[in-house]
Amino acid sequence: MNWSEILPLLASVIVLGGSIIAFRSRQGKASGRASANTYQHLFERSHDGAIVMDVANGRIHLANPRAAEMLGYALDDLLSLTVFDLHFKEDLDRSSLRIADAWAKGGDLFDDIPFKRSDGEPLPVECSVKVTNHEGDPAIVMYMRDISERLRLQQEVAERNARVEEQNREMMSSLRYAQGIQQAMLPALSQLRGAFGDACILFKPRDIVSGDFYWCAQVGQKSILAVADCTGHGVPGALLTMSGIGMLQQIVNVRGVLHPAGILSELRTELLRSLAHQDDGAQVCDGMDMGIIVHDRVTRECEYSGALCPLYIVRKGRDAVEELKGDRFPIGFHDGELRPFTAHLFELNPGDRLFLASDGFSDQFGGPHGRKLKPSGLRTLLAELGDLNMCAQGRALERSFEQHRGSLEQVDDVTLVGVMIGG
Repeated sequence: MNWSEILPLLASVIVLGGSIIAFRSRQGKASGRASANTYQHLFERSHDGAIVMDVANGRIHLANPRAAEMLGYALDDLLSLTVFDLHFKEDLDRSSLRIADAWAKGGDLFDDIPFKRSDGEPLPVECSVKVTNHEGDPAIVMYMRDISERLRLQQEVAERNARVEEQNREMMSSLRYAQGIQQAMLPALSQLRGAFGDACILFKPRDIVSGDFYWCAQVGQKSILAVADCTGHGVPGALLTMSGIGMLQQIVNVRGVLHPAGILSELRTELLRSLAHQDDGAQVCDGMDMGIIVHDRVTRECEYSGALCPLYIVRKGRDAVEELKGDRFPIGFHDGELRPFTAHLFELNPGDRLFLASDGFSDQFGGPHGRKLKPSGLRTLLAELGDLNMCAQGRALERSFEQHRGSLEQVDDVTLVGVMIGG
């Protein structure tokens, strides 16, 4: 159904009372009440274009100067047209349906039907249609707002958003690639099992890449394990993990330093040197917490040193969990003099288990009251799960962490590595 079919039908069924004020008509006549001049002023000075059309034949009864300007016509020329002259052929049926809807609802608002300017170019408009009458005959008044600038801005925003999305895709692709590099530098589970007897690993970056790392090496009859928590997380933390892994490899495998306190001391020296600004001598407050153990597989002696990273010991056949807290200063810049790291020496037996963890596990908020798990909560879990084999214990620790976290966000990178001493 098109204009020629819908409009006469509407005109035949709609009965309206009253009259519309004619401000500038095809006959050039003025009519209305005493306030007509006031309304005429508002009509003619309106920032939006306005036209009044006959429902039956689409003829334009009235128009204001803004409508003529928007459509590129002289006002008298515009008054000689019909609505059919102001729409493209492909939009006529759709426009007629909108007018029919406006009659049914008492008004309508749409912005998907452009007008045709005098030069044949489309004019994107937002149209507000109201029902009325003109000199006793059914009519509609249509207010037109030029939305060219709005559409231009929308297009600009859409293009900007598309660029941002593309940049995000490229960034995510780079982060995924960096994640692969970082994970390739971490020791495999089989390497830890070969060095100690059995092992489990819980490694959960908060973001794609992690500011935590773990490291393992075998030198002669000694097995070395380190777990570290670098300043920050995500990309800044991951950059420090790369430095830390490279420094450990140099200190242990090349220089042959095999005592945990000595390794931490050498690592601190190297890290301070690499982070110091050479231009003004300023210091960057970056660094890492680390726990490190060296186990002699022949003598069964184990040595531990820590920088804000405790060691948990679960003895075979015992329920209690021992905790060695390490020193209360990090590897990096801190207030006060640089002190040596403390060495803890003890003996292990087959079946004993050692756990090193970053603070991401114990610092996670969760549970019914949204509180931190705390080191005491981690010790309780290690004691409760101590009868499981290492693989099952690792899975159970991860389940416990997720159950505690619930729907809350992960607050930090999480790393927990456990090893069991073989026979």
